[in-house]
Amino acid sequence: MAIEDYGLNISQFEELLQKITANMASGIIFERLPPSELWSRSETDVTSLRGLAERLKETMLILKPERAPTIEKRFRALLQPLNDFREILFQKSDDPLANSRLALELLRRAVMEGSDFLDVAKEIRKNPSESILAVLKLKEIYGAKEYLSTITIPETVYARFTDLRRNLEDFKIHISDLEQALGELKKHLDSVQEEISKFRPPSTEASLNDKKSLEPALTAGDKQ
Repeated sequence: MAIEDYGLNISQFEELLQKITANMASGIIFERLPPSELWSRSETDVTSLRGLAERLKETMLILKPERAPTIEKRFRALLQPLNDFREILFQKSDDPLANSRLALELLRRAVMEGSDFLDVAKEIRKNPSESILAVLKLKEIYGAKEYLSTITIPETVYARFTDLRRNLEDFKIHISDLEQALGELKKHLDSVQEEISKFRPPSTEASLNDKKSLEPALTAGDKQ
């Protein structure tokens, strides 16, 4: 499932809603048509609308699983009048036109519910679950990798790729050697640092004694 396909389904669903609304407004489908004629004029659009709604629902549940209750609620609210629309038109009645009027009201209701369903679909397209989106991106990348592995390329290009791969392997070995050398250098530096830490500055008392021991010698020097 690609995000682009989801966007296309949203556009098609919106166009169908507008088409059905326009057909009702223009009189292409209206309440004075007998049920069979009303169904004949609306069957394709109603069936397509239902199919698109089902595909949208499946994608919405994938992209935003935490919104599942809302998605299911809006889908059922759309699906029910669509189902009832067809059932009313196929019911036997002493007043077929009454069935047509009722069916048309159900179709109007379906369009209204479809508009609400469309709003939820657009909202989810704008703000899908980040974790789910990341998984889908990885899936697309993996799919591209599998596709690339099946591509046949010219021998000269393949030879260049082989050389490049060999150079990359050599580079990785050099990096490994460098990392090992840096590790050894770090050990030597740690050893030197440890030796330096063993030295201590002279105590204050020892410094005073050393100073006193030097004073007679300085005095004798001054007398000469």
